[in-house]
Amino acid sequence: MLVPVDRRVDEEVPMRALSITIALPLALSLGCPASTEPLDASSGTDVRVSSTDDAFSATDDDSGAGARCGAASSLYPSGVTTVATITVDGLERSFRVHVPPGYDGSAEVPLVLVLHGGGGSGEQIELRSSEMNVVADREGFVAVYPDGTGAIRTWNAGGCCGAAVREDVDDVAFVRSLLDHLEGALCLDADRVFATGMSNGAMLSHRLACELSDRFAAVAPVSGLDMAPTCPTNGRVALMQIHGTDDGHVPWEGGVGCGPSAVDFPSVTETLAAWRARNGCGESSVPFAMQGDGTCVRTEDCTADVVLCTIEGGGHSWPGGAPNRDVADCPADGEQSTTFHASEQIWSFFAAHRRE
Repeated sequence: MLVPVDRRVDEEVPMRALSITIALPLALSLGCPASTEPLDASSGTDVRVSSTDDAFSATDDDSGAGARCGAASSLYPSGVTTVATITVDGLERSFRVHVPPGYDGSAEVPLVLVLHGGGGSGEQIELRSSEMNVVADREGFVAVYPDGTGAIRTWNAGGCCGAAVREDVDDVAFVRSLLDHLEGALCLDADRVFATGMSNGAMLSHRLACELSDRFAAVAPVSGLDMAPTCPTNGRVALMQIHGTDDGHVPWEGGVGCGPSAVDFPSVTETLAAWRARNGCGESSVPFAMQGDGTCVRTEDCTADVVLCTIEGGGHSWPGGAPNRDVADCPADGEQSTTFHASEQIWSFFAAHRRE
């Protein structure tokens, strides 16, 4: 059996570690098998579970992988964050899976993918930024925090950022394979899969909505705009864009910000106009939500909701999250909101949507 070893990374979140090797033609769908033995070669998929940091011992009678519904997962037990890696197309990719305490595998639960900003990490956005675990534990969804690639971790969101773009890393393929694996290992509702992210991670969430519109019901980018090279979306992915009016790194009006990316960003207005066109929206907008210094409006008559949350005076930060210590200093940047709670608002938005 896979035997968990709790390793506390702070006072709140126990952590486990495992390694899963996945070698596959990326166009194929991946499920996680019930055994640690490779799948039949005809499937094009090879999945193995191995031990890292003495956190697990694996035997061929393990039944945790591929448990799906009806039993708790021994790969991803409830009430802890499990640190894992998968190898996709020759690249080892790491991620963190936080399963809420009440999860027992008896009923399908939603999944929220939370993508860190450039230079951040899954650990950073989980433990020192978004505070999404608090919401996940209360509301009963699985929160997943993947890592980008490179010495300074970035995502290939199309037009940004860093080495991930220069090396043409296929982060869309990574996310597709990660979802396939998790949907095989946990009892997840495939129609309630969502993505959010900060900055470069927000930009990737835009790209995922475009290129994996068959997998995501809604996305909620925070302080990051649409840099996807193309957007073959089906017009069914709902969007909540959260952005500060005084963001110095990814300016509201577009252009090159004060951060290290040196990218010419589109404006918030351009990004929202593109999504309104994709989702067949009308011309008028109505109030959607207000909290503290944040005001959200929803465009009417869309095939899928398009919502803009404006953080008045807000900077390049996760509103309502942990203090913003991990963003490069930028004198032109606005303040971090302490009165608009992005994670709460994001989940409230996600909870109202499912993939059609």
